[in-house]
Order: sequence, then structure tokens, then C-alpha cells
Amino acid sequence: MTTNLDRTPSRRLPARGVHNLRDVGGYPTVSNLTTKWGKLFRSDALHGIDADGRAELAGRGLALVIDLRETDERTSAPNALDGVGHREVHLPVYRDGLGTRGATYTAETLDLGGIYTWMLDDHGSALTDAVRLIADSGSDPVLVHCTAGKDRTGLVIALALAAVGVDDRDIAADYSLSELMLAGEWVDAMTAVMAARGLPAGTDITQIVASSPAPLMLATLASLRERHGDVPDYLRAHGMTDTELGNLRVCLLG
Repeated sequence: MTTNLDRTPSRRLPARGVHNLRDVGGYPTVSNLTTKWGKLFRSDALHGIDADGRAELAGRGLALVIDLRETDERTSAPNALDGVGHREVHLPVYRDGLGTRGATYTAETLDLGGIYTWMLDDHGSALTDAVRLIADSGSDPVLVHCTAGKDRTGLVIALALAAVGVDDRDIAADYSLSELMLAGEWVDAMTAVMAARGLPAGTDITQIVASSPAPLMLATLASLRERHGDVPDYLRAHGMTDTELGNLRVCLLG
């Protein structure tokens, strides 16, 4: 069997039926280490992945999948990962309910920046729980995903990378790749789905569905620090321990 040691590092993983599946390895940190290849992956939903894609993940030793979607999203599009041999944890970021703030959005306020601030302020425990799962994974490969692999997944990956010392510019560059990966078929289909959900009139659906601009992630990280302290402080405030932060560095860096 091919192992991680036999593979040439590659950002994008080959898999039909999935659009935003990629490795988060190779990013340098302030400690002169880099994030490990073959350790942490991010993706959109995996209901359409084909047999070759499943074999690819199995060959990489995928051990844990963290599914950030709500229950209705999982029910309508269950992951097609039979035979991969992984453990799956369902960790809905919104806890299967949008809460009072989610119900008050208007077309003028419903944009990615506002959504990210809302998630960080109101759903920080769920985001932190996902980072804690990564920290507890040891050497096992982990995949984090939601529906697009862009927003909920983007914040979890950003928090994990920032916590181990990856520069904000690299975090933003990684985040921005989603816009390229999802362009075309996926964006067209999801735009139609979102348009049918009765969002406030005038909502910029294309921006919400298709965009992942690097400046937005830079601004999101800067705003988080202004309001909550540094990223490790934010994670600690939502239950993560110093031991877990140390474990995160050990498992992600090499």
C-alpha cells in the first residue's frame, strides 16, 4: 500500500465528485517549523466523492473526519466514505439552530464579514471544539469539512493555523484558494439552492456562495485579536487548555 512517506506533497487532492479537497501542509511558522503534509485536510461536503477518491483518502490513512454541517445538511447529503476506515464526529457549528442573531440578518448585513464575526462571537465554543479534536488526534490524518469547505471550515482551519504560529498572510492565502476551487459547477448549483431558500431580498448570494477574498480573512483575524486577544487566548476562553494547545503544535508541525 502507498503510504504518506511515498507521496510527493500536493495541495489539491485528486478526487472526482468533490471540489475543495486539499492538504493544509507546508505553511511556515514563526518558530521556523512548517505544517506537516498529510496531516490536516479541508474539504467541501463529501457526498459525491467517487471510489477513486475514497481510495485516495484511505491510502492516506485518514483517521478522523470532523463534519461541521448542521443535521439537515448531513441528512440531505450524507458523506459517501464507506470503506475509508475513519472515525467521524458530527460537530454542527450552529448547534442545529441559527439563534437570535441569525434570524435578524437583512440584505444589508448578510455578508461574509458579518457572518464570520457572528460565528466567532456566538459560536466560538463549536469552532474551538473542532480545533480541540485536531489537537487530540496525535499523528492521525484529520479532515475538516462543511458544505463548501470555505466558511465554517475556513474559520476552524484559520484558528488552528494561527494558534501554531502560521502567518496571517499564509492563512489568508490558503482561505482564498476556495474561491478558485469552487468556481464553476459547484457555485452555479449552490447559488440556485441558496436563491430558493428565501433569503432577504437583495442579498448578494454570489458573494456569500462564491467568494473567499484574502483581505477578508486578514480583517477577520485582526478583528478577532482586537476583540478577544490573540488566537490562543480566544481558544482558551472557549475551553481549550494549554496542554491541548501544546498538543496542537506537536501534531501539526514538523
